[in-house]
Amino acid sequence: MSTETQSKGSSGAEEKSGEVLLQVKDLRTHFRGDEGIAKAVDGVNYSVLAGETLGIVGESGCGKSVTALSILGLVPMPPGFNAGGEILFRGENLLEVDERRLREIRGNDISMIFQEPMTALNPVFTVGNQIMETVMLHQGMDKMAAHQHAIRMLEKVGIPSPEQRVDEYPHQLSGGMRQRVMIAMAMACSPSLLIADEPTTALDVTIQAQVLELISELQKREGMSVLLITHDLGVVAQTADHVAVMYAGKVVEYGSVETIFGKPCHPYTIGLFHSLPDLAPPGVRLSTIEGIVPSAFRFPSGCRFRTRCPLASDRCAEIEPTLERFGDQAGHTVACHHLEEAEKL
Repeated sequence: MSTETQSKGSSGAEEKSGEVLLQVKDLRTHFRGDEGIAKAVDGVNYSVLAGETLGIVGESGCGKSVTALSILGLVPMPPGFNAGGEILFRGENLLEVDERRLREIRGNDISMIFQEPMTALNPVFTVGNQIMETVMLHQGMDKMAAHQHAIRMLEKVGIPSPEQRVDEYPHQLSGGMRQRVMIAMAMACSPSLLIADEPTTALDVTIQAQVLELISELQKREGMSVLLITHDLGVVAQTADHVAVMYAGKVVEYGSVETIFGKPCHPYTIGLFHSLPDLAPPGVRLSTIEGIVPSAFRFPSGCRFRTRCPLASDRCAEIEPTLERFGDQAGHTVACHHLEEAEKL
């Protein structure tokens, strides 16, 4: 996994020996609204290698989920529209295929675990029927075979008494079980790429650990790639191989987990790490990043982080920084005009 630079630089993924499964190239997903055009995703580049995990982090409103929905063709159009770029899955541009081809890929080759299972699962169908629908549509199974497959999938994700649970409705299950059902649905067709969008947000710490371990086990067993979207840097440290930090519709820093966690370079990435709670003595205030992510309708000129950055200068307002290779770590790219000063933050 690796991002491509948003400038003329080459893709770090090309330096790897593994197969490039997914390439997002200069993706721009915008929305029309009463205030104009919202540039929710505005020039995003990254690649995912076969069998590896790419973690995408950043605050709410940075474009993480919209990027994922764009890959699957689930952005509502209108008001959304593609303003440029490519999404190459095994070399095929998903932005150019028709809806029939996209349905063949969606759920079969690429699956997604959504943020909130209670809203993603249909309340009027049993969980078994919802798993069965996937394999009947994509694998051509008959109803009886699909029912048995649904039971096996529930057993695989660790749900007790799967023969009973397969005929229950979402409201009859706990939050942890519903999330496991979502994983079972996503894994039913053995996809090559699993997109996990905040898969543990609504879960307590114990269940969160179980879900993450389950995804990791299934990844190793099936050999799939994972695109993990999260706010939780601890989850990224535990599960990801590489990290893309997004801010205001763009990737501002990319690198291996070891590089990003060992020596973050972008002021925004540094701010995220400084905001993590630790075992500081009582009375020590938690560090924060002042301000909020700007509206996608009105991004500031130049560097989009400059309105919150302690290092902002006139140059930051005039020239938008692009992702450039930085330091001696292969594949580490950062978009900032003040990297030397940022190292002292």
